[in-house]
Amino acid sequence: MAEDEASRPDPGPVPVGSGKGQRLLKSGPAHGKTPSPAPKTEIRAAQRGILCEPGGSTQDRTHAARWGEPVIDPWTRARAAAVAVLLCVPLVEGCSGDADRPSRAATDDTTVRAVDPGAVPGVTAVTRVEQGAARRVYAAYPRVPDAEPLTDRLAAVVEEQIRPFTAHTADAEPLPGGGLPELNVQWSLTAASRQIVGVRLVTWQFLGTSGGESRRTLWYDGVTRTAHPSADLIAGRVGLTALARHVRDRLGSRANPAQVRPEPQTFPSLGFNDEGDLVVEFSDYTVAPGSAGRVAVALGREVTEPLLSAFGRRARDAALAPPVGRPPPTRELAAARPPPARVDCASAKCVALTFDDGPGPRTRDVLAALEARRARATFFVVGDNAAADPGLVRAAAEAGHEFGNQTQSHRDLTRLPTMQINSDVQRTQDVLRRAIGRCVTLMRPPYGATSSTVAGVAKSLGLVQVLWSLDPGDLRERGAGRIADRVVERARPGAVVVLHENHRPTAEAVPAILKRLAAKGYTFVTVSELMAGHTVQPGGQFSGM
Repeated sequence: MAEDEASRPDPGPVPVGSGKGQRLLKSGPAHGKTPSPAPKTEIRAAQRGILCEPGGSTQDRTHAARWGEPVIDPWTRARAAAVAVLLCVPLVEGCSGDADRPSRAATDDTTVRAVDPGAVPGVTAVTRVEQGAARRVYAAYPRVPDAEPLTDRLAAVVEEQIRPFTAHTADAEPLPGGGLPELNVQWSLTAASRQIVGVRLVTWQFLGTSGGESRRTLWYDGVTRTAHPSADLIAGRVGLTALARHVRDRLGSRANPAQVRPEPQTFPSLGFNDEGDLVVEFSDYTVAPGSAGRVAVALGREVTEPLLSAFGRRARDAALAPPVGRPPPTRELAAARPPPARVDCASAKCVALTFDDGPGPRTRDVLAALEARRARATFFVVGDNAAADPGLVRAAAEAGHEFGNQTQSHRDLTRLPTMQINSDVQRTQDVLRRAIGRCVTLMRPPYGATSSTVAGVAKSLGLVQVLWSLDPGDLRERGAGRIADRVVERARPGAVVVLHENHRPTAEAVPAILKRLAAKGYTFVTVSELMAGHTVQPGGQFSGM
């Protein structure tokens, strides 16, 4: 984003995005009212619109046979598809997947317009993951090319979320009912033009009996190379005073009007809907009780036009502008050729390397190391991250690597209601289907946390749950050598190894792991190749031989 663009009209965003499929994280306690079933007309529409029905297409079955994946018979497939429709798995508008918070229709005017990150050249997801005995943390934010001040500010905001959470949970008592405290940060793009970028962060925090969300949107001016808080979209104190008055009027009895003050910190998340209306949203517990769910209002242009600053008008125009470009093609990867004969892992020394939480900035390094050894691996991807780099996913799949589903938002699924689990898994199924042209048959529940409910969802979608038999604890290590030592020392024929590609020491350890295991006679296979010849039903678990 060059400084000399200040005098040019903003040509509009590089990405494609109507906002209808935006990633709006709705969360709440795992108990509550179950939404009414979808009308029959919606179910019929869903049946026509399924992208990844359980078991996939004939093409998927051919692929499964070729790579040794479990093939699901048509009767099981048909039953599972029917269950999936009843659970509102397919793309049925208005099915929020949140059984216990107030639901909103897809036409809700407070839906923030979102941009498809896959249409923005060079965007990658940066992740922070912690999986220990005291807490679970997954935080993601985008790295936008030539917008380093924005990336730095996003990293600082995420750190501001993680630091107090870590301190609070350092010596915390065990949670009632088991489980661990959880922090989850998700992102979406609200605009992505050559001059303006908007990033919306939604943070879910669970510390005990209930949880809550905070929402924050940052805006970046590529001309001045400055990251702005949302309040900078409003024209000073006068604008904030008028905005607070309009918001109080619209909220009415839904919120405490005394909490809607004309101060910048009152408005941490401002965006725009498809009509260009200003969407004002609040974090849970700030202006209303947590039971109110997401509190937001939309204010029309006739109200907000005099309230917006010059930067705010530019941000609105960037959010609404049509797309003007596509991402460049991803470098083709050399094929990781399968052995000349089928590998019999019952007698050969097979090992399946699996990578979690990607793709991200270090995925290409891992793929390069695998390519150098003609080794294949299985990548369990987070849907949001895969949507940001579909070209990389496609190229890796064409090179012979396998992909599995690690859900859209990397939440602990055991805390979510069935509808939300369905939504989280199905959305990643669809992301992968669009990227690689077929449905995947494997899923890995985040943190390896599963339950009978999670198993039921996996079964309804024709997915085998893949866990692991060898965890080197790479996320806790800062040295690549120690990670490689642990993998090589603990490897056994038939092992499923879990690694985290976005962790720098892990990516650096991969070449040594491959070299040393190959020297010991190991063959690197995908999980489906390792499973070949074993009967694992959809919903069941596989963690190695």
